[in-house]
Amino acid sequence: WKNWVIRGIFTWLMIGCFGLIIYGGPLALMITVFLVQVKCFAEIINIGYAVYKMDNLPWFRSLSWYFLVASNYFFYGESLVEQFGVLINNVDFLPFLVRYHRLISFSMYIIGFVWFVLSLVKKYYLRQFSLFAWTHVALLCVVTQSYLIIQNMFQGLIWLIMPVMMVIINDIMAYFFGFFMGR
Repeated sequence: WKNWVIRGIFTWLMIGCFGLIIYGGPLALMITVFLVQVKCFAEIINIGYAVYKMDNLPWFRSLSWYFLVASNYFFYGESLVEQFGVLINNVDFLPFLVRYHRLISFSMYIIGFVWFVLSLVKKYYLRQFSLFAWTHVALLCVVTQSYLIIQNMFQGLIWLIMPVMMVIINDIMAYFFGFFMGR
């Protein structure tokens, strides 16, 4: 029963934390989604790095994180202007970033690509291109998904809160039923 009490306390603690994040509004939810995105990307990149760790490939992690920043700038740059346009117009240098968003995004990607080409090592072309592809697939899965979650959230918070609450309630009930009715 001690384990049950601890699980019960942490259940209510997590529900309370989620309630506070919801109370924080769309900005708090966006920050939470972004933090989960960064943690998921770090885990996926660490898997790719662990496979080729012994090869001591140059700049792999730095390039991966650079492409994460570049893709986040590309995805969130224009869409967040619509939501937070008033705040952006109050700061001097931000209208420049908005006006030339696509050019800056393209330039960031080209700089990353050139950086990748310059970091190629003669014996490890296949491994380096594999890691480059690994990074891009990770970006496709993680950044696109979090971008769509945030876009969906701006259509109404119910489209974020309902699925998350369904997962939370499912996990809680699975634990309780497993504890009381399991073997």
